[in-house]
Amino acid sequence: MMNEVANKGILVTTSDYGPDAVTFTTDKPIELIDGRGLRVLLQAIGTQARIVFPEQN
Repeated sequence: MMNEVANKGILVTTSDYGPDAVTFTTDKPIELIDGRGLRVLLQAIGTQARIVFPEQN
């Protein structure tokens, strides 16, 4: 963010964020969007999606 002189950062994951990520972003201009939030955003623009995780070996 500093290199690009950005006012805000948005990190998106298809999973969840752990407590350390949430703590790190406290009082910073960083928005965390998890898998559930991503699906909500996609639905808002009319795109149906589901998140499928690969099988673990």
